[in-house]
Amino acid sequence: MFFTNDTRQPKRLLVAVAIVIGMLPILAGRSAAAEDLGKLFYGTRAGQSLTIVSKEGIGTANAVIRLKHTAQDAKSFCVGYLLDHSMRCVRQVLAEKKFADRVTGDCVKRTWTDMYGDNYSFHGSAKQQPELIKQGYFSESDYLIRRNGEERFFPFDTEVFQALCPGIAK
Repeated sequence: MFFTNDTRQPKRLLVAVAIVIGMLPILAGRSAAAEDLGKLFYGTRAGQSLTIVSKEGIGTANAVIRLKHTAQDAKSFCVGYLLDHSMRCVRQVLAEKKFADRVTGDCVKRTWTDMYGDNYSFHGSAKQQPELIKQGYFSESDYLIRRNGEERFFPFDTEVFQALCPGIAK
């Protein structure tokens, strides 16, 4: 191997190389996990998701999730919903779908702004308004949400709010 009089040097080198090679998968796994913060859905159709880039202040009055609409996100929508495997579809979805680069929330006031720029306020479970359930507007599993300050409640999905303010909408 090495032409030296000291027989310990090759062993030390082999041990050091073995340790480094053994740690590479662990280090690679940690960096990949740190980069993959997940997805946030912008619609109910298959593949309608955005990549989460970072999160700050989750659960506070200044919660922010930064987002990016990636080619992989567009491809998921093209393949999963449109059944189109072409790059043309990916380019078209990226060009047509415009989103804010973040969603924000005030978990103290129970308000948030979504990727479309719409403002919402959370008012609890629909169970608090049994007359709305009886009238067929809501089910018992819905939440009471107001959009852009409107007076009436909407049965919207609370995924963005739950991502910004976990534990409030249960």
